[in-house]
Amino acid sequence: MKSIKLFLAVLVLAVITTVSFAKDPGDTVNDFTIKNYDGKEYQLSSALENGYVVVMFWSAECPYVQPFNDRINDYVNSYKDNGVTFWAVNSNVTESTERVKAHSVEHKYVFPVLKDDNSVVANLFEAARTPEVFVLNKDRKIMYHGRIDDNSYAEKVTTHDLKNALDELLAGKEITNKTTKSFGCTIKRN
Repeated sequence: MKSIKLFLAVLVLAVITTVSFAKDPGDTVNDFTIKNYDGKEYQLSSALENGYVVVMFWSAECPYVQPFNDRINDYVNSYKDNGVTFWAVNSNVTESTERVKAHSVEHKYVFPVLKDDNSVVANLFEAARTPEVFVLNKDRKIMYHGRIDDNSYAEKVTTHDLKNALDELLAGKEITNKTTKSFGCTIKRN
């Protein structure tokens, strides 16, 4: 009986481990297009023609995302003239398009918030959390994967992981920390 319980525990752990890991730096992501609620189409390969794309898996409700609402525009604005495009992607089936749109308007985001119906884009990246970010180069290769900062609350941040990765990329350097552990809410899929 003990061996059966041990086997089941190992099996459950293996399934959880397999499901919870996203694509890694060096992996390539398939191209995708989202026809968004704003009437525009967003195609990854087209956005990459300008340089790098930061895909941020985002939520209108996750308490780990909300502290970024007041400062994310400054973050994005500091890179927009350096060939870096930011997209927030909301893949949560529990958050309606209307809610996502209202949240974007309320916070006056300077980047598009894309509604990922049926979590198609989240599945392409194998993303698990909000917030969780991926930086891609022109070849759709993941250069960085992980968190924005080491804490959601600005006053508690000790490392700006995404900023450090972008600064190194833009300086033509190898990224020191290509992967960091993201923290937040799970993406709610069907």
